[in-house]
Amino acid sequence: MEDNSISNKTPIWQNCVHCPNLLFNTATEFERHIQEKHSIKEGTIILCQYGQNGICSALQFGDLRKAGFKYHVRQHHVYKTNTNDDWTFYSSSQNLPAVLNDPNRGKQSNFFTKTWGDGFIEKVEIYPSPYLPEITLLHFESYCKKIARRYRRHCQLKENLPSKTKTPVIENVCEVPNIFFEQSLALNDPKIFCKVFPGLSNTQDINSTIRSLQEMLSTYLDVVEMKISKQVAQKSDAFFHAMLSHDTIMEQMARAVKTVQKTRKDIKSVKGNLSESPLQLISLTRINQNLNNVHNLLKLMGTVQQTQPMIQLLLSTSDYVAALDLISSTQKVLSTRLSGIQAFRHLSPQLTEMKRLIHKMLSNEFLRFIVSDLNRPLKDQTVLPERDKVVSIVSGILRLKEFDFLEIFKTEATTSIQATIKQCLIEIISERDGSTEIVLRGSNSDTWLLCNEGITFLQKVTPNLVNLFKRILSISNLILDISQMGDIVGNEGEEIWTQEELILIEEKVKKVITSLSDYSNERCANLIVTKTDKEYALTDLSQLSKLSDLIENFSKECEKITGHYSSAMKLALRSFAMKYIQNLHSERRSQLTTALNAERWKMADVPCELQSVISKICEMGEIPLVLKYESGKPDGKYLVINKENYAIVSTVQLLIKILLEYCEATKQSPDIFQYMVHCMLELIRLYNSRCCQLVLGAGAIQSAGLKTISTSNLALVSRSLQVILWLLPLILKLLEKLHSKELSLNGFNSLENDITGHKKEIESKICLIVSNMLCSQLSGWEAKPPVPSQTFRNISKHLVKLHEALIDILPLEQIRNIYMKVHDNFKDKLREQLIKMNIVANGSPQHGVVTSELTFYLQTLKTLRVVSENDSEDNILYDIWLN
Repeated sequence: MEDNSISNKTPIWQNCVHCPNLLFNTATEFERHIQEKHSIKEGTIILCQYGQNGICSALQFGDLRKAGFKYHVRQHHVYKTNTNDDWTFYSSSQNLPAVLNDPNRGKQSNFFTKTWGDGFIEKVEIYPSPYLPEITLLHFESYCKKIARRYRRHCQLKENLPSKTKTPVIENVCEVPNIFFEQSLALNDPKIFCKVFPGLSNTQDINSTIRSLQEMLSTYLDVVEMKISKQVAQKSDAFFHAMLSHDTIMEQMARAVKTVQKTRKDIKSVKGNLSESPLQLISLTRINQNLNNVHNLLKLMGTVQQTQPMIQLLLSTSDYVAALDLISSTQKVLSTRLSGIQAFRHLSPQLTEMKRLIHKMLSNEFLRFIVSDLNRPLKDQTVLPERDKVVSIVSGILRLKEFDFLEIFKTEATTSIQATIKQCLIEIISERDGSTEIVLRGSNSDTWLLCNEGITFLQKVTPNLVNLFKRILSISNLILDISQMGDIVGNEGEEIWTQEELILIEEKVKKVITSLSDYSNERCANLIVTKTDKEYALTDLSQLSKLSDLIENFSKECEKITGHYSSAMKLALRSFAMKYIQNLHSERRSQLTTALNAERWKMADVPCELQSVISKICEMGEIPLVLKYESGKPDGKYLVINKENYAIVSTVQLLIKILLEYCEATKQSPDIFQYMVHCMLELIRLYNSRCCQLVLGAGAIQSAGLKTISTSNLALVSRSLQVILWLLPLILKLLEKLHSKELSLNGFNSLENDITGHKKEIESKICLIVSNMLCSQLSGWEAKPPVPSQTFRNISKHLVKLHEALIDILPLEQIRNIYMKVHDNFKDKLREQLIKMNIVANGSPQHGVVTSELTFYLQTLKTLRVVSENDSEDNILYDIWLN
């Protein structure tokens, strides 16, 4: 029944849905095609993909084994009558997602309870987009007209297609085996025999086998004959054409033979006349050229053989550059054109040895010239008396590219500098008194000069060394000029100096000059400023200034000639000056400390020398560059500064002299400027701190044996500090004027603030002393007759004594400031006393007593002229009662 049902169905396996170009003859081929092309194999499972979108509609879920796959194909794909019978969700034109997502529909509500169909959803009118233009048929009118013409033309061409007149006929022709087409058909070979006569050896019925073989061979013969006849039929036109043209071809070949014979005869003639003779000429020309080369080579060999005598001749005329060029060119010829000549195998080493001898000879000649030129008398101002000879020597040395001659130059120049310095040293030491043994061997002699001798030494040695350096510089300039010459640096055909070599020789010469300049400065510095014992120290600062000027002049002269500034002497002088200033500062600091410890803090007379300098400073408004101390006048009681008298102690005079001496030292030697500033600040700071310790701290009671520190002592210290405060800006102005570029004077501001603060503390101490005395008197005072009471009489005495102590020391304005501070303290204490005594301004007898006492107190202040009557703010008769 299964077969009947299958046969009743209409088969559709002739075409594949996915592969329409394929045609299948049987259903088995269709099944095999689906299994191979439209299915997926996953192990033993086969999934069918024959359907729309690559999915089989009959295989929704599950899998199929290989055994049931053929049944599935036959049932659903092979004998299926209509492909649209199986409906799947892919075949639907309307589904739930499409309905729910349709933009033409409205929002659905309660779609689970609605019946499926066209009315399942609500219709909503969607308005056209305002951003899109309205398209009508008019927009396509031009396109339709253009396409209509093409379409009509297409239809006409399609109807007039040519029909095929001949259908290809497929002929089943028996093919002849390839073995019959081989060149050697060796039937004696069993294998070939079996291939030609298959089955002949294994059959029992040989007659039938032979008959069949004959038929097969006859068939092969017929096939071959048929192919030959077919080939002849195809090429028959060409065959008959060739037969018709045979006679014509034979005539053309006869003419061609005659032409070839004539051509060969002409070629033979041309060969004899035009080829062999020129070739022979070329050969003869080449032989001539070779003979000329041999002749030139022999001439070159003869020239090379005369090289050594020519070199001797050139050396005898001092033409070293030409001799070296001849050696170089000869060696180049020996290594190139005459390479391999056995007769000259020893010539190249001989020339190399000769070059070495020339180098040695040039070095000796250069040494002899340097010694003679540098050791000429200093009075001889001639520049390079044998210039041509030295040019020849230096040219030869530079042509060898040997720079060791610069070491010879440096050594001899150093020796000449030593000799010049030693000669000046002997001349100075020979003038000394005494029998001290002197050693002057080598560069490290143990002789040093005194300060005044060092000045004389520099005055003598400077022109001699300058003259010597001029000679050294003229030689070095000559070396540099020669190094730029064309015959030295090489031409195009010779070894050319590179730019690096030219720079190297220039750097070496400059380095030699620089080292000689440094050596001369160091040697002179060691002779002048090495010793530090007292016998070698400076006697005064003027010598330091003179020595500094000479050293600066010597360094500048060397720099002007050599182009190099050597700071050896300047650094040595700075070190020497620093040691001298350190010793001087140590002495001055000890001197100032001793004077402070012995100071009794009383007024001291001012010497006329100091007053003359201070007067000059006041007149100029600054410290002069040259300080002149005048003498012969009597000493003054006060130090007059800008027409104002200053009572000062002796230690301030000493400090001023030391500071002016230090200012003079900075002018004499700028190298020690920064250290001198440090020394100044240290001395002023020492003076300020010791004053504070000895006076405010009462240290003078033990150091100087004072019984007590009085107000006059304090006033003298304050006045002395005022003199220092006046002098500090002037010192700072001088230092800024002299050394503005290397200024580092920050310490002066802080020091000025310290001294100002110390001065205020002294004034406060004076006020405190007097205020305590007045307050102690008020503590036992009672407001009762007689008036004035003894208490106020004692207060008046204390005020008068204070005025007597200050009037000769401090200016009136400063005294008034002190009295006003004492007066304010007195008012505060009196107000407290009145409150304690319960006395008020009520017109009572006690109030009258207080008024009388204060009237007496005010009269004392007015007598001392420290209170003005017009000063209403300090009117004690009124404000004493105010809280």
